[in-house]
Amino acid sequence: MQLNMTFAAIDLDTTYDFYRQLPGLSIQRLTDSRNTVTALLICSDNLRLVFQSLSSLEQQHPALFQHLSRTLLGAGVVLELECSELDDIYRTARHHNWPILYELDDREHQRRELWLQDPNGYLLAVNEEPGTGL
Repeated sequence: MQLNMTFAAIDLDTTYDFYRQLPGLSIQRLTDSRNTVTALLICSDNLRLVFQSLSSLEQQHPALFQHLSRTLLGAGVVLELECSELDDIYRTARHHNWPILYELDDREHQRRELWLQDPNGYLLAVNEEPGTGL
């Protein structure tokens, strides 16, 4: 079974620039017949994350998304990413002044985490499991 999740993006170019800098993610731009970027696609084994522009989603589904711009995008949603390059991601986040919500070095569970916020306000919990770089 394939799981697809669609997220609203305030700006597709800014969102693309953010996610392409995270190691291990494959992100691609989807275009229409006029070569206009209509969505972004991040693929994993059984998961596809699709980012569409907020204005496009509001036009396509006005009853469902008419109030989306009034609230924080992704409220209550955390995208958890497992990686082996947590130190690289931390340096990239500091270099680009990405919002770092907190860093966690959980010695009891031998796990490190870095919580970031993407340009749309979605929370990312990037973690490094034992044996992947500690």
